[in-house]
Amino acid sequence: MTMHVPATDLTREDARTLFDRWTALWNGELALAAQILAPGFRIHFGGVPSADTDTDTDTDTDAFRGPDEFALFLAAFRDRFPAPGLRYAVDGTPVVESGTGYVVARWTVDVPDVEGAVVTRSGIDVLALGGGRVAEVWSITGARRFAP
Repeated sequence: MTMHVPATDLTREDARTLFDRWTALWNGELALAAQILAPGFRIHFGGVPSADTDTDTDTDTDAFRGPDEFALFLAAFRDRFPAPGLRYAVDGTPVVESGTGYVVARWTVDVPDVEGAVVTRSGIDVLALGGGRVAEVWSITGARRFAP
């Protein structure tokens, strides 16, 4: 069931700050989960992220709720990758749909493999806001980087 998402009056600068914090969370600043995610936070992946493939049937991300469970998932996910680990970045300027409370942005991730080579992939996240926090996310990761 999708949450009702109120309208937002976020500016582009606010949206960029929100996505910067969301990205920092993905980069391992796990304490941000409690600050930016709503108590009933949910995330929906187009394919569940995994170190080896684009899907991982052992992880049911639809089952967890809230900032604490997401932070635990994210810590375990990040631990699957060799040093220097994953590195996420916002790609472009987030789009704010003030009438619906959605913020959308492209992002990139540098993914190291076991030999140390790095592959850059792209994705898109749609954030639904509620109560001043991220209430729900739909996230799609591609197998390659978006062409410029």
